[in-house]
Amino acid sequence: MKYNKESCAVELSAKELCLLALRSGDLGAPTFDMGERVNDDENLYYKLQAEAGAYYNPAVELSNTLFFDGIYFTVSTLADGVIKKDGRVTVDKIKCTKKNGAPRIPDAYTFAMLKCAAYFISVRDSLKTVEGRISYYNTSTKKLRYFRCTFLASELKEFYLSLVEKVKFRAVIEAERELDVLPSAQIARFPYGELRDGQEKMIRESYSAIKRGKRIFLEAPTGTGKTISSIYPALKALGNGYCDKIFYLTPKAQTRREAFSAAAKLREVGCLTRTVVISAKEQMCVCPFRSMGIGNCCNGKICEFARGYYDRADDALREMLQNYRGYSKALIMQMANKYRVCPYELSLDLSELCDVIICDYNYAFDPFVYFRRYFGADAQKGKYVFLIDEAHDLADRARQTYSAEVRLRAFENIAIEGYEEINGMLSPAMTAMKSIRRLCKDTVVKDEYGERGFYISSEPSEKVESALAAFSKKCSQWLMSNEEHILAPRLSALNSDVKRYLKISEYFDRNFKFFAEISGDDAVARIYCVDPSEIMDSLLTRASASVMFSATLTPTEYFCDVLGGGKGAERVSLESPFPPENLCVAVADYIDSRFESREDNVKKYSTLIAATVSAKAGNYIAYFPSYKCLEQTYRVFSKKYPNVETVVQKKNMTAEQ
Repeated sequence: MKYNKESCAVELSAKELCLLALRSGDLGAPTFDMGERVNDDENLYYKLQAEAGAYYNPAVELSNTLFFDGIYFTVSTLADGVIKKDGRVTVDKIKCTKKNGAPRIPDAYTFAMLKCAAYFISVRDSLKTVEGRISYYNTSTKKLRYFRCTFLASELKEFYLSLVEKVKFRAVIEAERELDVLPSAQIARFPYGELRDGQEKMIRESYSAIKRGKRIFLEAPTGTGKTISSIYPALKALGNGYCDKIFYLTPKAQTRREAFSAAAKLREVGCLTRTVVISAKEQMCVCPFRSMGIGNCCNGKICEFARGYYDRADDALREMLQNYRGYSKALIMQMANKYRVCPYELSLDLSELCDVIICDYNYAFDPFVYFRRYFGADAQKGKYVFLIDEAHDLADRARQTYSAEVRLRAFENIAIEGYEEINGMLSPAMTAMKSIRRLCKDTVVKDEYGERGFYISSEPSEKVESALAAFSKKCSQWLMSNEEHILAPRLSALNSDVKRYLKISEYFDRNFKFFAEISGDDAVARIYCVDPSEIMDSLLTRASASVMFSATLTPTEYFCDVLGGGKGAERVSLESPFPPENLCVAVADYIDSRFESREDNVKKYSTLIAATVSAKAGNYIAYFPSYKCLEQTYRVFSKKYPNVETVVQKKNMTAEQ
């Protein structure tokens, strides 16, 4: 859906209109039968059209412009065929299927597409009735069956208006975006009175890179104001048409909040753009059954927030879009509860109507959870900009994301006597995992815990991979028929790990290593991504431009290389905004902090901290290599210096803590 300022109309295809207007039912359930793709013969439709005879006009382009409730809608479609014979006009819709015969009632999507084409014909040719035909082609038997009907023009108009009514609120948002939002971004002013040192350069370099479709690495020291200095030029670029949507990618909840606040600051000075924060599904799930260990809860059979989701989601979207421009996790949760819809799915649907999406790296780069609606093979591509905060963290995240492991113990823990069908599924994979022990034979050592050994190779284990693939296929089929089985959640979790391993194995090349390990009775198979540069280079093509920034991108050449910058990437280092004479770096090279020496040096750590904080009044933070080291040092420090006020991080603290 796009608003055309020249024609003053909202333009969309009949396919988009029907998909949006006809959404109904449960989350996770197939909404429409889109039919098969026929990959072995791309000219199938032309062959069918040619066989229909001389009266058959194939691939007829149709369009209709309607003024509805203050908005012009221009909708276009391609009729597979139009037959004009004996004074009658028939609109034909071809559908590929493996089912025999034509259904008594067509699926809602196919029938709606046929009725849209029929309505456009009735308006264009001033017809009172139009014949409709759906040609069902069986891809296995190569036979045709037909569904035929007759439409009154008045009925077609009533149906078409009902579709337009359901998408009207989206059209209003799209028109407003072109007429008001983008112009406000184009002339947006910086929300603070003065620019800090380095901000002007960061803004200029970022805008230039986005405008030219480049990748840029910006090292900007703490205090530069990186968040606002990246969002501001990106929004200016949005307003000037250099991009369609901005993805602010960051690994930390705190920086997501900072980005959301920066976008709010820009709204305060007149920038009308919409911003949404996408949080992890696990954090937003409100289904009570998830905490009970049930695997996939995202379906109407289990979760009330998934049941009838598409019947209520548009009402929630409509209220949010009319009353807010910034959508935090708290607001989304509140509105989802009001309309009893899944908050996570609501945030995803909301993102399609927003200009700035703030989210974790995973939504752009993880092969399992990336935004398929934006980056999938069937997605309509747009001019996207990636603003990648804390870019130094992305290197390790990329390695971690494209590495995977499976453990023998995970299979053995599910194998239970009496469940022969399940044990039969597990057994071949367990045998393959046990074969890892032979790979490690040259490095085996024995200790109090049993045998330990490892094996490293530039080639993955085909035996393990083949067994895991067979297990995953059988397990997936079993889970479809045994959702309520007592072992279903555990098998589902194991199957997810196996699927990840198999998916990551598809990327295996010279940049990966296969690592096998035995420890006691357990065996582990790992695929490890050593160098993610080629993968990242490919993933960054999802955006037309990328701005990667951090306070610690040294050495810049390394990060540029490992993050897929390539030869064409630009690198900029900014000066610190603080006076250099205010920086003091002191190295206590006489204190050993290696693992084996920590316990003996706890008193020295305590004394060093005391000496530092007593030198000058102020606030200090001490970082430790482990919780154990922290706790040991704190006990000594608090006993010896009870008057020094301290705050101590503990394990498993919540975000609020």
